[in-house]
Amino acid sequence: MKQHPVLEAIFRPMVRNVAVATDFSPWSDRATQHALVVAHRFGARLHFLHTVRRSEFSFVPGMMVQLNELAQRDCESMIGRLNATHSLDDIEHRCWNMDGEVSTVFGDFVRDQKIDLLILGTRGRSGISKLLLGSIAEEIFHCVFCPVLTVGPWSRGATRQLQMRRVVLATDLSAESYAAIPYVLTAAKTWGTEIDVAHVCSSAKSDCRQSMEAFRQRMDSLAGAEQVPSVRYHMLHGKPSTAVLDFARQNEEDLIVLGLEHHRSLYGGPPLCHAYEIVCQARCPVLSVRSAHE
Repeated sequence: MKQHPVLEAIFRPMVRNVAVATDFSPWSDRATQHALVVAHRFGARLHFLHTVRRSEFSFVPGMMVQLNELAQRDCESMIGRLNATHSLDDIEHRCWNMDGEVSTVFGDFVRDQKIDLLILGTRGRSGISKLLLGSIAEEIFHCVFCPVLTVGPWSRGATRQLQMRRVVLATDLSAESYAAIPYVLTAAKTWGTEIDVAHVCSSAKSDCRQSMEAFRQRMDSLAGAEQVPSVRYHMLHGKPSTAVLDFARQNEEDLIVLGLEHHRSLYGGPPLCHAYEIVCQARCPVLSVRSAHE
């Protein structure tokens, strides 16, 4: 299996273009809060992306014109509110109102605009008008290969002085999960974050400790001379999504990081099933980092 090219990159992943998917709802506003923090912290350009599926209005094509006008008005209103609170000070930004199918719009947009991080707000239901978990979010996860930060319905909000004290990297110890390591180390470097590496060990897998040691060595080699505040390694048991969620809640983690492979689920099983459960139920944002694809 090929390793993610980021493993051969410099210590800190470059975050130059950040996109936040919005439908101008309060759920999207929560994602926007996090996008503003990231853009400020890394000096990144911020893209606000709003989209409506044309197929939903195939029987009333005239509605598309009206919806586009409403979207433009909502975008201008949102930018006005953010400017009024100085939230966009020193941030280069642009609003995009697009129509089309998710797989085309998001995939092309991330590629064409060289997006380094996509941020989504969720509330656990499907429907493109809400940009929420379900079939639409699943499409987004499958069609984009940049890291995705998901802000779920139970997640804490963000402030401009966001502090991340603890981050948990939930890993199945696969080569694919190594792709998430540089992003966890970046959090440690940027915020002085303590790191928990958590693996849900199946009784059917006897080499958990050996695999964890290999993972630790990879962490150490990528950190190099950088001073990481604290890294702790944990073996968990039980259903993967439940074990990770319980661990994150009990230890008051500020971010869950998942390393994912394009064609396979975290911990096996149906593609991305455990990852979706974690994203939907987490009490903190979840960063999903995709491995390289063939």
